[in-house]
Amino acid sequence: MAVVRDDQSLLELSSGATARQAEHPWRRRLVWAAVVVAAIALGIALFPAGFPDGLVYHAEKPLNTANEWVIEHQRTNALFVHFLVPLKNGINKTVDQLSRGLARLTWLGLLALIVAVSGYVAGWRKAVVAGIGFGVIALLGYWADSLITLSLILVSVDVALAIGIPVGIVCARHPALERFLRPVLDAMQTVPAFSYIIVFVLLFSGGATTAMLATVVFALPPAIRLTSLGIRQVPEDALEAGLALGVTKRQLLRKVQLPLAKRAIMVGVNQTIMMALGIIVIAATVGYAGLGLKVLDALEGLHVGQALAAGLALVAMAIVLDRVTFGWSEAERQRRGSTTVHVLRWTISRKVVLVLLGIGAILAVIVGRQVLRQQDFPDAYVVSIAPTVDRIDTSVIHSIGNTTRSLSDVATTRILTPLTDLLQAMPWWMVCLSAAGAAYAAARRWNLAVMEFFGIAVIGFVGQWDNAMDTLAQVIIAVIVSVAIAIPVGIWSAQSDRVQRLLKPILDGMQTLPQFVYLVPVIALFHVGRIPGIIAALIYALPPCVRLTDLGIRQVPHDRVEAAVAFGADKRQLLRKVQLPLAKPSIMLGVNQTIMMVLSVVIIAGLVGGQGLGYQVINGLSHDFGTAMVAGMCILLLAIVIDRITQAMGMPAGRSTGGANPIGWFFGTSRARRAAVEVGGDEIPGEIPVGKGEA
Repeated sequence: MAVVRDDQSLLELSSGATARQAEHPWRRRLVWAAVVVAAIALGIALFPAGFPDGLVYHAEKPLNTANEWVIEHQRTNALFVHFLVPLKNGINKTVDQLSRGLARLTWLGLLALIVAVSGYVAGWRKAVVAGIGFGVIALLGYWADSLITLSLILVSVDVALAIGIPVGIVCARHPALERFLRPVLDAMQTVPAFSYIIVFVLLFSGGATTAMLATVVFALPPAIRLTSLGIRQVPEDALEAGLALGVTKRQLLRKVQLPLAKRAIMVGVNQTIMMALGIIVIAATVGYAGLGLKVLDALEGLHVGQALAAGLALVAMAIVLDRVTFGWSEAERQRRGSTTVHVLRWTISRKVVLVLLGIGAILAVIVGRQVLRQQDFPDAYVVSIAPTVDRIDTSVIHSIGNTTRSLSDVATTRILTPLTDLLQAMPWWMVCLSAAGAAYAAARRWNLAVMEFFGIAVIGFVGQWDNAMDTLAQVIIAVIVSVAIAIPVGIWSAQSDRVQRLLKPILDGMQTLPQFVYLVPVIALFHVGRIPGIIAALIYALPPCVRLTDLGIRQVPHDRVEAAVAFGADKRQLLRKVQLPLAKPSIMLGVNQTIMMVLSVVIIAGLVGGQGLGYQVINGLSHDFGTAMVAGMCILLLAIVIDRITQAMGMPAGRSTGGANPIGWFFGTSRARRAAVEVGGDEIPGEIPVGKGEA
């Protein structure tokens, strides 16, 4: 048999097709690149730059008028008096009472209760993790702030699960409802939080209610998706056995489907909690206190030590909640049907363990209230790391600060600013046509191309063109660098099980940390501005692209790989001609998720000197509500446009990327997101993994 090499398509050979000499694709690509560059140069030379002022409609004015009307009629309008205001007062009171109740347990009693609950549901190792985590929070001096944050998370997660689990059950039983809700859930995960938090500010002002509702919206989709997925994945033979025994539908759900779907549901609980933690700092922008506000205030004041201390407290809480809830799901699977617990070398009844843990927690509360008489953690035991961190930061800045800031300045002047100027200098219709052309080339659908054109055009019509182009330039640079790192790392991980095991805890940690934490060390090195936001964004967005590249390559059918090897392909040819083309849908889904995560962090970077739409939202929340509302809408449009194009790129040419539902056509329903597994808020195809982040 002749060895086939050079430019012949190994992908066709692995599929059983006849070998033929393929036309080199780079010739066509170079021609198209030259045409695009010439068109851009001609457009900049002959047509006015940016968006014409004559076409701008100042939408912020009627929105400010609406805001003033809401403020004026909050005490007289029936909608506010009989519904919105009572709802706001009820939520505020619930969160406040829960925070006070946790505080009344005293720091010793609450710490003992957290350890007891963690140990009972997840095992003694997770109890140690919980004790150490909340002990670190107390030692850092953020015990009282952590209770405020924990109260909001508990209420928000309870509401999200109370809605998400029943809706997920109904969706599993009624596919039509699942198809109807799919684009809505896609929209909830696609839309950046700043886009809808402003609506809640308009209706409820700031505070706990706005923070809780925004958290519920952001954290609800994984609970619905994974509950529905878990029930639909219950084996048919188990359902048939239950029906053969004469059980009713309610008994079948309670006795068979929910127990067998519990693992998937618990993964949904875990992801709901982590997504709630991810938005907790954003909730601080609307006036809610807690750890998020401490991080925000420290970042705005450039107090690196305080920001790092508060960030570490937030990280400790995130790790504890993540490990305990995930350990809970694993422990339930392992001890199903067991009535005993193994602690070190002893075997104890679960009822006895529950009684002992309850007695221990009650005694700790009594000691804290009656003996120690200390509700909050004593200040004498607080370890302040802020001065030490500030000294280290000062010494680091003195040693390499000039270098890092010079790199930041060079990146700004040589890369970011020219790209921003180019986008702003291009005629508006040319940018819109570029988005439409990219959409049509990816999906072969005229309606999607038209939607992309007007999606970008509306941003100019409402007067946010320059800010949107600034944000788009930041996203482009961060995504290019992130993908350039993530795809090679994902390929490396796919080719080595040892590398995959090594990367797994690192990627888990990167996905566990809230978004804002990444800004703290970056600001310490690069000061404020757009470059720190870009660096934090690309680091935060690495895990999904690495995981999905690894997953896509590992899921390439073995017969295709064996066919290519039989034709004499070496490892490089096998990767380039077979594995990467067949893994393209998974890789493009990773790129899609990377873009959306980059966009979310680049917007948050507006709090620390980043320009663009994020800054307009942050500044507008306190000074100009109408501008904040308009900027939030533009963030939504930009996110949808980017999301739809990148989704289409991962699908075969000509395949529809949306359903018959008009909502789905606008927001998009990625086929790869169906029957998906949540990984830090990002979904990948496959069954529920054995370990977190695996498929």
